Amino acid sequence: MELEIGNWYKKSNFRITKAEKQWSEITVGGELFTFFPVESKYKNIIEKDGFVYEGRGQYALIPDGKQSELRRNVFYKKVDGAEYEYLGKGKYERRYDEKHNKIFW
Repeated sequence: MELEIGNWYKKSNFRITKAEKQWSEITVGGELFTFFPVESKYKNIIEKDGFVYEGRGQYALIPDGKQSELRRNVFYKKVDGAEYEYLGKGKYERRYDEKHNKIFW
């Protein structure tokens, strides 16, 4: 399946099983798919050149001055009950601030 930026997808489109639906990071066809939910206790920001996400604990934050070559596919749910919008595939990630990393397109 070819993903298109701006299209809406359900996890079931990727044959994600019922048991896996609760996970936010899932490997599909050898690629990392990350599903970010509607605003919750974690504050995420869509920017023109990437997606800023709040790390879930200190271990998830990229060290200052370092770059991660992780190339995740980013899906974001803007409204409860809606499908996930595909925002794109990151080229790399860096620390954004004391609580966030940023995935750069």
